[in-house]
Amino acid sequence: MNMKKYSLDCYSRICFNKQILIVCLIGLTVAFSCTSTLYIPSSSQETTAASLSELQAGRKFYIQKCAGCHTLYLPEKYTKAEWHQWVEKMTIKVSMDTFEKEQILKYLSKGK
Repeated sequence: MNMKKYSLDCYSRICFNKQILIVCLIGLTVAFSCTSTLYIPSSSQETTAASLSELQAGRKFYIQKCAGCHTLYLPEKYTKAEWHQWVEKMTIKVSMDTFEKEQILKYLSKGK
């Protein structure tokens, strides 16, 4: 029989590569799970301040404008006033017009 003999160093590298793969997979899972946990507006969430189409546009703009630089935070994380401060601060850093900013704020404050 012709059996290949592997050194201990070779086994160590194989295990290390598996560990890196596992860490990468966990990281990707966490990254993609944040986007899916953002609420998706429905007609029951419409308010006098925000229509369904405005909430949907706000979600789209939030993902487009904010996810490129950092993790997306759930709308529940901050109050309406806190979101207003954060969005104002970020408007300076990213190309965002007034319409997009207003839609994002409506989405993050859940139309309140």
